[in-house]
Amino acid sequence: MNKQNSVATSVGLRVATVMYQMGIDGLPRNYELVYEAYSGSNPELTKGFVALGKVKTQRALDELGKKYLPHHHEETVAARTNERMRSQMTSFMGLLEEEQSSLSDYSRIIDEASRSFAADGHIDRETLTRSIRQLSQATEKQASKSEALVAVAAKQAAALEEVRSDIDTFERMKFVDPLTGLANRRAFNKAVARVYANAELPMMCGLAYAEIDDFRRFADMADKGLGDQCIRHVGQLFQAANREGEFLARLDGHRFAFLISSAEEAEIMRMVDTLRSAAASRPLMISGSGSGLGTVTLSIGVAMSTVTDSPAQLMLYAEKAMAVSARDGGNRATLFSATATAGADKGWMIYRP
Repeated sequence: MNKQNSVATSVGLRVATVMYQMGIDGLPRNYELVYEAYSGSNPELTKGFVALGKVKTQRALDELGKKYLPHHHEETVAARTNERMRSQMTSFMGLLEEEQSSLSDYSRIIDEASRSFAADGHIDRETLTRSIRQLSQATEKQASKSEALVAVAAKQAAALEEVRSDIDTFERMKFVDPLTGLANRRAFNKAVARVYANAELPMMCGLAYAEIDDFRRFADMADKGLGDQCIRHVGQLFQAANREGEFLARLDGHRFAFLISSAEEAEIMRMVDTLRSAAASRPLMISGSGSGLGTVTLSIGVAMSTVTDSPAQLMLYAEKAMAVSARDGGNRATLFSATATAGADKGWMIYRP
């Protein structure tokens, strides 16, 4: 754990140094963007950052941030959506006004024709023919305009649906890890906070932390992208095995987290073991070569929501349990219990494959 903290600190110092050297303003959104670029958690973001060149303008950084870190640009997205909606509504209102004017003209022609038909005495044939022709032409023209209005209305409805879909996608992407498709750290923090949202009636669940064993053998082959491939591989296997729809997240580096809803320790450990087995169910293959790198194993630590009333403590206990699993060789899950806080060995329950 100290080694991991050292790595995180090293990356943080590197980010601050890089920002200073490149003349990048010390804005929170810039820091997160540079941190993500240098941590390598999102290869596409890293490529985009490098592609900006040596001189990175704030405008270019913001454009990149809008794509990969949209939560920092909500106001921009909202303004763009508002402008799009204003344009759509202005166009539609103009069409309605045109339709209203057309209906007024049509009403006038009908009124004139009605007076011709209702006139007493001799009816001039030419006048009657002209009235019929004008009424017929006006009817065809109005029908055509009505059809056009219906078509435009349908187009407007489709455009509004597209805007709604864009907003929904934007909201979802704020909480999705781009590498795995699982929930991200931001979503995880919100989910853990909800566990104790009601202090008198906390959620009955278990929090599990999981780290890929011996991840260095993949990470050291960064030129082949095996680190990211390994993380993506595990994420896909997790999703396939998560038939109960439990909360799964990828946190930082090769760490994952699960929130499993149940008051039963045995049920939670069963689900955890299902995910552990899923990660090892299919060997990791090198893309394009067909060569296998063996299966991926996990060190997992689990803490029940009942052992504390604090999200921070719950995460700490899960991390301690995970450290025990890693210390004892990995490929196992360890359950933290309340008695472990007193240092009693019986407080640790080791679930071996």
